[in-house]
Amino acid sequence: MTRTRRREDRVLGELRRVLAGAAGVPLDLLGDGPVRDRVEAAARVDALARELVERMRGAGWDEGAAPSAVTSVLAASVPEAETVLLRAARARR
Repeated sequence: MTRTRRREDRVLGELRRVLAGAAGVPLDLLGDGPVRDRVEAAARVDALARELVERMRGAGWDEGAAPSAVTSVLAASVPEAETVLLRAARARR
């Protein structure tokens, strides 16, 4: 596993924790329609975390892209997710 891949896996893990509710992110930010069970919630959280990483990768991990990545994926500002992405972007300098 490459160093970049390990970094992104750590970021994904942090994002999953934030989006799973550790920071109080409302379930309605997890996508369209109701969440029926824990498995579906986990799948949505994983998909959103991966989309956030993809957005940042597409922006070259530019720190300034973190807020817009979060709002474009989650349709809301989630400061805890922005913090995770900012920290990851700074680590790439």
